[in-house]
Amino acid sequence: MTSAVEETPEGQILKQVEFYFADTNLPFDKFLWSLTKKNPEGYVPIATISSFKRMREPVEKAGGVEKVAEILRQSDKLAVSEDGVNVKRVEQVKPVVDRESRSIYAKGFPDESENTQVELEKYFAAFGKINAVRLRRDEKKKFKNSVFVEFDNVDDAKRFLELPQEQRKYGETELLTMSKEAYVEMKCKEKGITPGSNNKKQGKGHFNAFKEENKKTRDAEKADRPLTMMLMGKEIEINKENGQFDESLLQFTSGSVLKWSSESSLGDMVFRDIKSSMKQHIEPSFVIVDDEKKSGMSGFKRKVEDEDINKLNENVKVNDVSVSFTRPTQEEENKYYLENAKNMAQAVLTRHREGGKPNNKRKGGNFQQGNKKQRRN
Repeated sequence: MTSAVEETPEGQILKQVEFYFADTNLPFDKFLWSLTKKNPEGYVPIATISSFKRMREPVEKAGGVEKVAEILRQSDKLAVSEDGVNVKRVEQVKPVVDRESRSIYAKGFPDESENTQVELEKYFAAFGKINAVRLRRDEKKKFKNSVFVEFDNVDDAKRFLELPQEQRKYGETELLTMSKEAYVEMKCKEKGITPGSNNKKQGKGHFNAFKEENKKTRDAEKADRPLTMMLMGKEIEINKENGQFDESLLQFTSGSVLKWSSESSLGDMVFRDIKSSMKQHIEPSFVIVDDEKKSGMSGFKRKVEDEDINKLNENVKVNDVSVSFTRPTQEEENKYYLENAKNMAQAVLTRHREGGKPNNKRKGGNFQQGNKKQRRN
């Protein structure tokens, strides 16, 4: 039951502010958490807390904001600044264990009134110590006539659920009750969601400071990692500012590139068609096509022999148009690989800036492909 001390304005203030800063609330209260992060020591202005809806009436009855600091100094969980202006937690926030197993779902309450939150807290306090009563709301913030109640321990939660149905009444209304875990499992089955799966709609809009802090840590670690790309099994570091790299580290198989040309355009699907046709004789790694779609170059996953060139010249056709293959000069081949390496580095840099995977770890043939417009892997 609620104690007589908690019924006084001073008791209500102490209880409510301790709740605001509790492990069960603070990490999930985006606004309050953001206030703690604005101060290097985690202090929050007492005046701000006193302006919260639940605080206004008891603060006024207790004698105003200037009295709140004196009241909060009685807490062993809170610390008030010397000037009495700010308040913070004494201990660091800790993740809450077995929260779900200590929580229950209850439905059947009347529509919301001004005192619904207070009345429901008093109602559930009769069954054991509670950490929070959370009114469930729809997308328009309308009360759904149901709540999640977090008890302080598992035994009290189980004890409540095991009560005879007639003792689980709110007024004259029998409540529908179950563990929160059972409720979540039921809703997952209704929606065809696997319990515990990483479903983006689940928990949408619910702030979690621990997840936010973990994300910041991961982002910081990611920023510290070197940006690299894999070329012929060799990891090459890329400058995160401009995408440049040490060109002397490039290694490729000489004689693994061919020039090709045709007398007319090979059509809009030339990337796919010419690669598919070449693949029947020798595996290409990537293809470059000129703007007129009549010529280009192709890299291959091994050195191209003269016999390979003869087969390609004899057999490769795209849309009934013959394609002629010749070897490039060494200078052309070197330039070709260097340009592709630069394009690949820029593609890796772009993915990194957009939050994608920082490293290109794909395995390939002679050379990995970048994401240039006129190229298709």
